[in-house]
Amino acid sequence: MPRHSAPQSARHSAPQQAARLVRPRLAVTLVVAAAGLATAVWLPTRHDSADASERGRFPAPEEFAGEFTDDFQGGEGSTVDPGLWELADRDRFDMSTRSARLDGAGNLVLTARESRRRGIVTAELTTKETFRRESGRLEARIRVPEGLAPAFEVVTEAGKLNLLRDAKPGDFHTYAVTWTPGSLRADVDGVTVQEVSDVPTDQAFRLSLSLGVPGDDAPLPAEMLVDFVRVSPLDEEQSPAPSESPSESPSASPSESPSASPTPSESPSASPAPSETAAPAWKTFVDYAAGDVVSFEGAEYEVLEAHTSLPGWEPTALPALFKKL
Repeated sequence: MPRHSAPQSARHSAPQQAARLVRPRLAVTLVVAAAGLATAVWLPTRHDSADASERGRFPAPEEFAGEFTDDFQGGEGSTVDPGLWELADRDRFDMSTRSARLDGAGNLVLTARESRRRGIVTAELTTKETFRRESGRLEARIRVPEGLAPAFEVVTEAGKLNLLRDAKPGDFHTYAVTWTPGSLRADVDGVTVQEVSDVPTDQAFRLSLSLGVPGDDAPLPAEMLVDFVRVSPLDEEQSPAPSESPSESPSASPSESPSASPTPSESPSASPAPSETAAPAWKTFVDYAAGDVVSFEGAEYEVLEAHTSLPGWEPTALPALFKKL
């Protein structure tokens, strides 16, 4: 596997031997990684009309369909590989190794702390590469602190999906997403927490790691540790198995005999078919126009504003976008 190398800055005090990139010839299409997990593996944090500053992070660079791995090997106190990551320097985020550093034991340490000059500061890292592949696997092993807002995000032009939204603090856990065209599966420590089908998987994305501070009373200092981050091709054994839809079951009643035909005097006993005008069920990753009517949890809702539905944007959660009929 060819190694990815980049000029070492003065801040990068140790070579990152385990960080590597491989570029195959064929660029394929990506995932909006692990679409809506009702079990809250992630949640979108922004509408698909991302602001100009967010879209500026996608200046149509060369999209990358190879492997990405960073095991954060390096000397204690050194910075991350500048050939792989960009560090934010805005708002509460800064580029100091006091906020983002290697611990010398194979971990990235993100620290939220108080600074005399800037108040509360923390760190945010974003991959320099923009990924796009038709199928693949994304995973990271992370330990999060109590009382803060950690994030391991898939960042697209449409918004962000946070894999750590409901991460449990205290121990390392491995968060993974496996995708094929139109299908996604999310795992935590190897246990599948959700499978989603009929999902568009054709968006370019970057990865972001950050440790947010939800308020001025957050317990500081606090640390988030990252053991590794990987984007890799998909093995056949990892491919999500196609799920059978209950709606595809045979509609014929077992009591019906092919040779038996009802006499004219027989009145039909079958219950009437569902109304053809019933509203379609609300789904994620669908473009809805104002005036559309959808059904959700036994009720119907009218769409008030055109949008692309995302996980967490159920009609019951967004009264600004839906009106119950």
